[in-house]
Amino acid sequence: MEIPYLPGKPVLGPGPMARFLPPLEEGTVALAIERFGMQGNLVLDPFGASPRLALEAAQQGCSVLVAVNNPITRYVLRHTLNPFALDELQSALSRLAALAKDGGRLEPFLLDLYQTRCSRCGREVSAEYFVWDREENEPVLKFYACPHCNHTVEEPTNAEDRRRSLEHGSKGLQHATALEQLAPRGSPDREHAEAAVSVYPGRAIYAIMTLLNKLQQHELGERMEAARALLLVMLDQTNALWGYPEGRIRPLQLTASPRYRESNAWRALEQAVGQWSGSESRVELVEWEGEASLRPGGVTLFEGPVRELAKALSAGRVERILTVIPRPNQAYWTLSALWAAWLWGREAAVPVRAALRRRRYDWAWHADALLTTLRAMRPALSDKVQVLGLVPDAEPGFLAAALAGFDGAGFRLTGRALRLAEGQAILTWEWDGGPGELAAPAQLAQIMKQAAERALTERGEPSSYELPHEAAWSELASRRLL
Repeated sequence: MEIPYLPGKPVLGPGPMARFLPPLEEGTVALAIERFGMQGNLVLDPFGASPRLALEAAQQGCSVLVAVNNPITRYVLRHTLNPFALDELQSALSRLAALAKDGGRLEPFLLDLYQTRCSRCGREVSAEYFVWDREENEPVLKFYACPHCNHTVEEPTNAEDRRRSLEHGSKGLQHATALEQLAPRGSPDREHAEAAVSVYPGRAIYAIMTLLNKLQQHELGERMEAARALLLVMLDQTNALWGYPEGRIRPLQLTASPRYRESNAWRALEQAVGQWSGSESRVELVEWEGEASLRPGGVTLFEGPVRELAKALSAGRVERILTVIPRPNQAYWTLSALWAAWLWGREAAVPVRAALRRRRYDWAWHADALLTTLRAMRPALSDKVQVLGLVPDAEPGFLAAALAGFDGAGFRLTGRALRLAEGQAILTWEWDGGPGELAAPAQLAQIMKQAAERALTERGEPSSYELPHEAAWSELASRRLL
């Protein structure tokens, strides 16, 4: 059952939404397609969690069919396959900077929201970020680079900094507008929308609503799409999920860090140019209009859940599934609903609105969600279907949920590769059909014990918990005992 791991290369530079999307290494998908003979085949990605997977699969000549229900992930996918040119992004930023605001330009207006005073020369400067203490509910540190005397420092805030930070409170007009765009007064989702909006400092909400209002009032023409791309990165950069000093690399819960970084909104827009630019790779992307839209070396995008796509496919059409198994992330899905409503209107958030109400995703929920999705896909799958699942952020509970979900849906585990230190896994399944086997608890315990001992013996040295855990669970999955 052991298969070779297919290592890629670390991705250079953080791309849009990088802390929420699966950390898939560059080249892993290309190696997997070559290793498992998928070149030129139709491959289905039912979960659409990784834009990189669709890109690399298409570059290897596959006909890629991907279902993406999350509007934010879908947006990132579109512009991963067809990236913005650098001049588009720079032009959009310049257009935003020049928009009129209170008798001046929008850029200095937003920079002034983060105004502080240089402790060396005493002149005014726009801080790059403030560090807030959640319990004290005020900024305690600031970082700035003074353009007048070149003084660059992180230092404690003063009384004026703290006063200015509270000028735009969390219950003002801009805050009410931010809520209305997602859940109007009287909506059953209003309370949950409040929780989502609350992860933004009042000053960030003021900056965001100012920008959104300007975009609604001024037509940027062909630069509107690039402007929204810059704004999306700003929405990610300015919330309170950026812990300090170490940060939370992959936040899973929508809870502000005890100490968090409040980034300068305009500086976040400037940095967004680098996140969206730099890729020269382009892949043909078409919208799903039936099976005639499938083509080698291209990506066909289905806007919606895969259970709806399965109804539109011919019986037994899919023989290869290539996917990154998604990890549940309450923070990302909740913010996706909020961001979609802000960027494109309330209707754009409908596909993910249910995420507002769910505060926690446990492993039992995840296993059941996988099982339900896979069962719904069954009519479109060939009896010879093969599944290659990449798990770039594996941990014991996640792997157990994935193995249980696939087993319950009728799939038998046929291969596994695990890199313990990096928390990465590759799993393969084939359709087995029918319910799994039944065994007495004592028999299950013995099978798991033997599998764990065998894995430790083969390794020949002390190991962390992940090795015997994965060995025991995958043994049960290979026998359809989960």
